[in-house]
Amino acid sequence: MRVCFVVQRYGADVAGGAEALCRRTAQVLAASGDQVRVHTTTARDYLTWAPHYEPGVELDGAVEVVRHAVEPPNPGFAAAAVRRLGIDPTNIGLENAWAKAQGPVSPGLLRALRDERGEHEAIAFWTYLYATSQMGLPIVRDRSVLVPLAHPEPMLRFPLTRALVRAARRIAYMTPEEAQLVDDLHGPTVGEVVGAGVDPPLIGDAGRARRRQPLPRRFALYLGRVDSSKGLPQLIRVHRRYRRGGGRLGLVLAGRRAGRMRLPGWAVTTGFLSDQERADLLAAADVVVLPSQYESLSLVALEAWASGTPTLANARSQVLAGQTARSGGGLLYDSERYARQLARLAGDQDLRKMLITRGREFTDGLSWDEVARSWRRLLAGVRQPVGPESSISSVASMSISSPSRQVPSGARS
Repeated sequence: MRVCFVVQRYGADVAGGAEALCRRTAQVLAASGDQVRVHTTTARDYLTWAPHYEPGVELDGAVEVVRHAVEPPNPGFAAAAVRRLGIDPTNIGLENAWAKAQGPVSPGLLRALRDERGEHEAIAFWTYLYATSQMGLPIVRDRSVLVPLAHPEPMLRFPLTRALVRAARRIAYMTPEEAQLVDDLHGPTVGEVVGAGVDPPLIGDAGRARRRQPLPRRFALYLGRVDSSKGLPQLIRVHRRYRRGGGRLGLVLAGRRAGRMRLPGWAVTTGFLSDQERADLLAAADVVVLPSQYESLSLVALEAWASGTPTLANARSQVLAGQTARSGGGLLYDSERYARQLARLAGDQDLRKMLITRGREFTDGLSWDEVARSWRRLLAGVRQPVGPESSISSVASMSISSPSRQVPSGARS
């Protein structure tokens, strides 16, 4: 099949779960015979959209990547608009201004979608939150798939988001909890839980991690973008309380910093990590902590379980709670239970062995081949002819029927 992915950022050094999942899915489809083109931007940073990569065409394995320049955003206005829309969610003009101010607005990318729409049988947009989807999907809605990667945040409730969900021919979900969230907010959708596969983990070397930089003797590890939106202020508060109560585990925050956030001196930071450096840190860690409430799928949880490291996840995230329950590879916490749960993971070796075994067994069953089959079923539902005569379907021809959603074994995450 001739498939196009549209995503706000793309690259091996892009710090973002959505972007990493998009890239790996594109690679899997291309490796199994589909023709995959990715339209993206020259940006690496999602706040400034500053140019980092060269515009033009490059190859990422068998995936053709086309990068486009971005107009400067207005993040200050975008943040203020979200606050105002929280009070007045019916201000459509302000919503449109917010979308353009947040970006990334790329006239070249939108022009390419118009020019090439007849070259692709299906076009998938990752994610609902950015202008690449908000402005791009309506251009090719007759063959569109939306990959919302939704979580409970104010923007998901915007009428603009509802219009985008309704315009898409199909929805690709990562977890049953994400699908339920979107259905509850915007009505029944036609889609499938496609999930994510798990690659065989790299062999980590704890000693090498310790030689690379000073680490606590024993520690809890956060892996991901070091950003206040990821629940890190709350994590630091509960870990400080744990330390004051005599807790033995240090805290390591591993990932590229985004925005401004004050960090305590007792928290070790690493900056951006290579895949091997991540594996080494996982081998050295006692537990991986998952503090974010806003997840559609936690790739870090899958990575930790595959590597033999138990997790401690924020119970307020329905997605993390669901993934943890299905895997059996970790525990949940809230602000009152954090210290107690961390102490259990640090001191109860029988519990650790059980969680490690269950986590590995769960991720062993998550196959990228099954994910590719799920994607092909989904794409077949929107597949349109290619060629210059291909036309855009009218709004009247679009309809949202009752959900037709399957949960394949490879999407149990």
